[in-house]
Amino acid sequence: MPYEVIAHTADLRLKVSGKDPEELFREALKGMSSVLKADTHQLPVSLRQTVAVESPDRTALLVDFLSAALSRAQIYREVYTDVHFRHFTERALEAELIGAKTARFDEDIKGVTYHEANVRQNERGEWETMLVFDI
Repeated sequence: MPYEVIAHTADLRLKVSGKDPEELFREALKGMSSVLKADTHQLPVSLRQTVAVESPDRTALLVDFLSAALSRAQIYREVYTDVHFRHFTERALEAELIGAKTARFDEDIKGVTYHEANVRQNERGEWETMLVFDI
């Protein structure tokens, strides 16, 4: 056989929920940030970054939003502890990421995947999804 599939555990799963889509996105960002930097609650808020994203649906919007935040975090060595949405629809958002500089990350997230992502409203009326990060 010219190739062999080898099992590899290089993913981290995060289950996220919120009372509405905005809260779901906010909690997803906070969850991702806590993976990057465990002590985010101790960082002084000192910066703001603007991000705008358009996607074909709400699930893609979440993955694309987190990917944009992750890219900025890695480029500028920042961790985002909150977000203020200026514009938020099912397929587009403009937001202000709120956070702080960091000397280093505790964990490296290579990417936010679409694997298992499915933003939906459950039977209790909460919004939820599973996120898989490539680490």
